[in-house]
Amino acid sequence: MARIIPSVLGLALALACASLLAADPSSQTPEPSAEAAQSKSNAPAKRASSYLPASEIKQITIDDQPLELLVRSWEGRKKLGAAIILPATNGTADAPGLMAFVRRNINAAGWASLSLTPPTEPPSPNFATPATEVTSAGAAQLSSPSNKPSQKVKPEESNKHLLEQEDFLVKSMSQLDSVGTDFPGKRVLITADQSAGLLISLLSQKKIADPDVLIVINPYSEDETRNQAIAEKLAKLTMPILDIQSPDGHPASIETAAQRKTLAVTLEAPNYRQTTLTLNLDNESAWQNCLTAIRGFAARMSGAY
Repeated sequence: MARIIPSVLGLALALACASLLAADPSSQTPEPSAEAAQSKSNAPAKRASSYLPASEIKQITIDDQPLELLVRSWEGRKKLGAAIILPATNGTADAPGLMAFVRRNINAAGWASLSLTPPTEPPSPNFATPATEVTSAGAAQLSSPSNKPSQKVKPEESNKHLLEQEDFLVKSMSQLDSVGTDFPGKRVLITADQSAGLLISLLSQKKIADPDVLIVINPYSEDETRNQAIAEKLAKLTMPILDIQSPDGHPASIETAAQRKTLAVTLEAPNYRQTTLTLNLDNESAWQNCLTAIRGFAARMSGAY
């Protein structure tokens, strides 16, 4: 019993001390100040392409936002110029698939590669129906034809965003000159999907400088009016154009493929060529076929040989 009493008293004393320490502000870990929190929020974000060598990663700034520009130099003795690569919207400068494959493998053909971060798409609207309204009859809810997809956003909002995307690309392209000085020579512009539709529009408006060669892959716009205008705009461009269409391209791109080719022939567009792939672009063999077509067309039409 004599041994138990001191132990109990010691335990009680320890608990009392712990309570006092918990109540003492000086013994607690200080809360981060507002300045510290602000400093933390302003810390540079981790590179999205942290798996890449640091030597490949440059940064440009658009509207105070840092964006990645991926640069790979020539490989071998050929030094023909630079291939400017713009992946599909909502992707990254190293978007996986065909564009990343081209970015890494066109260098051996004598082209440095400059891969831009593409513009983003607005988030898809989320339409929710309250549970109490699920069984209620609706009145005039469908204003679009039944054989057409429903509009994601209002036309005025869609046009506003397209103009914002174009402005983003104009600012991005204008910053390539300082990086491109390291790679003198011809300029080949390679782009795909909605990014291709945006660049075709910008080139037709003379808002960006003409490349020596233009490569478009499955070009389209989700805006129906703009999509129908792609064929005419493409046919009126004066630089050599390689138009690549794959079987798994977006339906809007497949819809205008024949028109793009026919109109280019009708208007006698110089050096226009359309290539139709037999394989889908989720097949790596199709990537190699694309690269072979791009390399040959770029070298021949740019006068690099």
